[in-house]
Amino acid sequence: MNHPYSNYYEFSSLFHGSLLSIMGTRFDILFVIENKEIGEALWDNIQTELIRLDKLFNRFDTESEVSQINSSAFLSPYIVSSEMWDILLSCKKYHQQTYGLFDITLQNLNRVLLNIKDKSIIFVDKDLHIDFGGYAKGYAIDKIKNILIENNVQNSLVNFGNSSILALGKHPYGDCWSIGIENPYQKGEMLGEYKLKDEALSTSGNMPSNSKHLVNPFTGKFNEEKKMVSIITKDSTDAEVLSTSLMIAQIEKREEILHHFNTSKIFVYNL
Repeated sequence: MNHPYSNYYEFSSLFHGSLLSIMGTRFDILFVIENKEIGEALWDNIQTELIRLDKLFNRFDTESEVSQINSSAFLSPYIVSSEMWDILLSCKKYHQQTYGLFDITLQNLNRVLLNIKDKSIIFVDKDLHIDFGGYAKGYAIDKIKNILIENNVQNSLVNFGNSSILALGKHPYGDCWSIGIENPYQKGEMLGEYKLKDEALSTSGNMPSNSKHLVNPFTGKFNEEKKMVSIITKDSTDAEVLSTSLMIAQIEKREEILHHFNTSKIFVYNL
C-alpha cells in the first residue's frame, strides 16, 4: 500500500505530500500553494501519476508493461505503447552516450532490437530482461516537474528516496533549497551540502546494508566500492542515469561520458 500523507502549513503556504512506498522507496514533495484545497487537488494529481508510472515500470507486477515485455519479447516481436517506445529510444540513447555503462538489461542492450515500423521490441537472447531501476525515478520526477509547471507552482522540493531530488525555485524562507548528503558509513557525518535552485540532484552509491545493487554490464559483477557519486544538472533523468553510470565508470571515462551531457556539477566521494 502507498499510505499517502499530506499536511498544509498556512503560515508559510507550504504543502507537504508523502507516499511511504512507491517505486520501492519513499516519495516526498513540498510546494508553495495559495490554499489547502488547491494543494490537495494538485497532490491527488501527482499521486495518480506516480501510481501510473509505478505500474508502468514495476517488473515484478505481472500486469505491468515491462513485465509483459520481459515475458513475451524473446524471438517474438512485442508491440509496446507509445510512451514505452519513447522510453526505450531514450534508454538506447543513454546507452550510447555512456558507452554502454547505462544498460537497462544489465547485460547487453544491443541484443534488444527495436522495430520503428510497428514500435515493437524483440530480445535476441532468452535470458534478457529489462529493469528500469536506474532510470524510472528520474523519469518520474521529470513528469512531476511538468505537472508542477502546468499548475504554476514556482517553488517546490521533490525528494524521491533521498537519492533523487528536484528543486524548483526556493524555500519560503530562503533563496534556494539546501540539501545535505550524509555518509552512509558514518552516521551523522555530512559529506556535503548543496544549495539548489531549478536543478536536479541524483546520488548513487553503496550502503553498508546494500552493496550489491549496481551491476557493471561488461563484467556482470556488482560494483561494491565504498563510494558515492552526486550529479547536479537541470534534467532529472539525465542526473539519474549519470549518477548510476559514473559509479561504475573508470576515472578516465568520466570526462568522455560527461561530454555528452549539459551537467552543472559532479561530486565523487570515496568512503
